[in-house]
Amino acid sequence: MVDVEQAVHPPLTPEVAQAVRSVEPRPWAQEVGALARRWFIQLSRDRLNLVFSVCQPALWLVFFGSGIERAVNARVIGTSNYIGFMLPGVISLTVVTNAVSGAMPMLWDKETGYLDKLLSMPIARSSLIVSRFVFQFALGCAQVVLVFVVAVIIGAGIAAGPFGAIAILVVAGVLSMASTAVFMGLAYRVPTHGTFFAITGFVTLPLVFMSNAFVPVDAMPTWMAVVARLNPLTYAIEAMRILVLEGWRVRVASSFGVLVLFAAACLAVGTYEFRRHTGQRVDERR
Repeated sequence: MVDVEQAVHPPLTPEVAQAVRSVEPRPWAQEVGALARRWFIQLSRDRLNLVFSVCQPALWLVFFGSGIERAVNARVIGTSNYIGFMLPGVISLTVVTNAVSGAMPMLWDKETGYLDKLLSMPIARSSLIVSRFVFQFALGCAQVVLVFVVAVIIGAGIAAGPFGAIAILVVAGVLSMASTAVFMGLAYRVPTHGTFFAITGFVTLPLVFMSNAFVPVDAMPTWMAVVARLNPLTYAIEAMRILVLEGWRVRVASSFGVLVLFAAACLAVGTYEFRRHTGQRVDERR
């Protein structure tokens, strides 16, 4: 007589176990790693893009910093070290431009239909955007480290020391996450890539130049200083600039706190747009 328990739950033979493992969903971290690997492979195949992506911020620091340094009044910027003063601005400009370029592949996936193929796979939707965050953070860290090396070579040290350099990487990482989330949300919101490029082209440079990236807030006209104080980029630059020029100060924590709040809001917006768009795509396929 056949046991009822065995009839309902048959023994798990090696063949059955292998079949079950083959259809089980992969761990979330493994999904993120596999999807991030796709971006790294694409970048490695485009070697010219890889070289320019990593080296461009260092070139900005050398040419703009060395070229403008003699024309800048040290009393206006509050230091004779204009390279050190400009370093956080270069890092922030790099992060913002990377965020725009980081959202573009997501836009192409949406327009070419590759996003639909990804959504049809047994993977978590969150792994799609988190993998892009991982790639952007790794690329940004490589750029910032190279900028640090160039800055030290041309005579601009970091007053906060090695741990200050790590703190700057953290600030740049949070800013990268916030900016990437915003532009990803925009990529999923707009109907075409033409609209995306029009909006990002209109917003990107004013966002940087209406901050304290290259001019201190105290030296700006009143109306521009008000706009700069409302610009979240100002607080990221302020936190990094204090670490570079002054070392560890209480203002670093306050500026970083404002940046974290901004990043949380950006992640909320980006996540909402991603879920809204992917939810619509899934519903359309049913």
